Amino acid sequence: MTSSPATRLFATRQAPGRLIYKLYFAVFVAGILSLFYYRLTHIPKDHRLLWLFIFLAEFWFAAVWLFQQGFRWAPTFHITYPDRLPESLPKVDVMVCTADPVREPPSLVANTLLSLMAYDYDVDKLAYYLSDDGGSELTFHAAYQASIFSKHWLPFCRKYNVEPRAPQQYFSLENSIAGGSRNFQMDYSSVKKKFEEMQEKIEKAGRNQHVEKETRKQHKGFAEWESKVHPRDHPSIIEVLLRGNGEDVDADGNNMPTLVYVSREKRPGHPHHYKAGALNAMNRVSNLISNAPFILNVDCDMHSNNAQALRHAMCFMLDPKESHRIGYVQFPQSFGGLTKNDLYANGVKRIYEIEFFGANAHNGPMYAGTGSIHRRESLNGRKFTPDYRPNLEEKPAGGNESWRELEAKAKALSSCTYENGKPWGKDMGLMYGCAVEDVFTGVVLQSRGWQSVFCSPKRTAYLGFPPVNTNDTLIQHKRWSTGLLEIFLSDYCPWTHGVGRLKLGQIMCYSFYTLWALWCLPMVCYALFLPLAAANDIPIFPKASDPWFKVFAFLGIASHIFSLGELILAKGTMKMWWNETRMWMMKGSSSYLFSVMVIILKYLGISEAGFEITSKVIDEEALKRYKKELMEFAVASPMFIPPTTLSLLNLFYFLKAMMIMVTTGGWAIFDHMALQIIISGYISLISVPLYEAMFFRKDKGRMPTSITIYSMGLALALLSLFSPFI
Repeated sequence: MTSSPATRLFATRQAPGRLIYKLYFAVFVAGILSLFYYRLTHIPKDHRLLWLFIFLAEFWFAAVWLFQQGFRWAPTFHITYPDRLPESLPKVDVMVCTADPVREPPSLVANTLLSLMAYDYDVDKLAYYLSDDGGSELTFHAAYQASIFSKHWLPFCRKYNVEPRAPQQYFSLENSIAGGSRNFQMDYSSVKKKFEEMQEKIEKAGRNQHVEKETRKQHKGFAEWESKVHPRDHPSIIEVLLRGNGEDVDADGNNMPTLVYVSREKRPGHPHHYKAGALNAMNRVSNLISNAPFILNVDCDMHSNNAQALRHAMCFMLDPKESHRIGYVQFPQSFGGLTKNDLYANGVKRIYEIEFFGANAHNGPMYAGTGSIHRRESLNGRKFTPDYRPNLEEKPAGGNESWRELEAKAKALSSCTYENGKPWGKDMGLMYGCAVEDVFTGVVLQSRGWQSVFCSPKRTAYLGFPPVNTNDTLIQHKRWSTGLLEIFLSDYCPWTHGVGRLKLGQIMCYSFYTLWALWCLPMVCYALFLPLAAANDIPIFPKASDPWFKVFAFLGIASHIFSLGELILAKGTMKMWWNETRMWMMKGSSSYLFSVMVIILKYLGISEAGFEITSKVIDEEALKRYKKELMEFAVASPMFIPPTTLSLLNLFYFLKAMMIMVTTGGWAIFDHMALQIIISGYISLISVPLYEAMFFRKDKGRMPTSITIYSMGLALALLSLFSPFI
């Protein structure tokens, strides 16, 4: 179907059941107000400092819950119509980032590149840029081998319309060859053999830590590594691996897209601004070579799973009514290889299958750093005005220069001093000065008037590799929450800069995310003071026989039922919800607590927040335990000490309360300390995997003995030191 100029390319609908939700909202708010009334009318004569801590914790729980309702108020879904798109579509520059050949294996990078190059889109309109911030010959070699194999892979994908178009995943599918014609089976076997040969070459170079001489002779780019290249000290390396516009063709004689390897210059003493700096360097290089009006950026571990993804995005970027308002389209981050019940909650199901649809109602979601298609003009500093009309035919800055000339000019654009005195990272490109440059940039774009949209096609657009152990999960969330808190404390704080620039719903949503780190305060307060107070016979809540008990019980039960129901409706499971709740508690008492400490140290000038890459390399034995849904600890990480200490404190009090109840008949202590016993029991129950790892497991993934000893010692110290200070 060919569209007419007035044909809408997407439709919008709101989620049903809003009346039921709003009734729940009203009742829950009444419960919160009742809780505050109780606290303010029942201030104890003793232990007022303890009362203040608990009151502030409950106030913050309520505030965060209120911010979160920005997502729940009016979830909005978009339906795209790619069959209505015009035949001629605009150009797109695709940017892929990698930084460490050890944590992000070159074979992984090659697989992602090939999946993206096989989009169902006019190859003459596509250009690909690989940023290698590690400056690794092994990564360049993988990109080079991918460029060779792509000449067979792309025609195969087009001819048979296969999915997924990531060769590693496609050839791993069971029965992927079954039922095909004889020609298909012959082509399949031939292409699979070439893929395996490519993989072996990449992996052999990785094992040997160098590229064979015969291979080095095949492309001039390998000469860049004839002298030593250090990841943090090397000149710009720009190499064109595939020349677009018909100069390079595939095995069937069809044009190939442009593919460029970019490793920007790095020198000691010159800030490189991590991923944001890499993307800005690619932005300038792509402006010189192809200058597409749209930029897709993808992390090297997020392969394309839907060849139609660009066409879905163009339904928003070319819509006759709304396209001029849209600065970027965000696809969900989805992950392959998750356990059935998502052991570490790394599928972030609640964010991408619930919350981002809610953000659609408030000018769109935050920029999530991968799977995002930006309008180049909006990314490069232009503010939205109602009379703005996009120009989709801008010519490349390099004009008709030769590829050699373009490579030389691109080196200057990616030098470590190019940005000096220029607005990159401040007024144009991705923003600097934050560990989550993506969200920060999204805040800036939306405050300039641009809208975003969340696009979630039926077939998942991208699939990535999540952390598969506890430490990497906690480290990842520490980096995220640190960066988000940096945004809140910056000049772009949603409470100050956002007023008048963002909708109220946007401010609520950004407040929820940018204050993630402060979850640690009420969570640690509850998990620490409740068992310590109870162990000293200090009640914090009303008795079970007191009518006010029902208010606290209602709020706890209702919030958990709502959270569970929400996840079940998003096709989750009860055990998935249980795992998510455990990880939320662990992140709150570890990742978020450490991120607050990092921010304090940063503002004291003692240290800076850094960019930590989670490993994509998986140990075979650890992978077996992961598939069995056994939590992996293994390393003596300080991230484990707070959650293990708090779990031991709550277990101690819960067992003590049970013993007293058994020996004395029970009701008196339960009536006196009901909620403290219930909460400690709940924390103890959800912490069973931690107790198993500390005391019962013998495998290599168990909790290191040193962490267990530290945690037990800290728990005992807290129990003995608490009494004099209350």
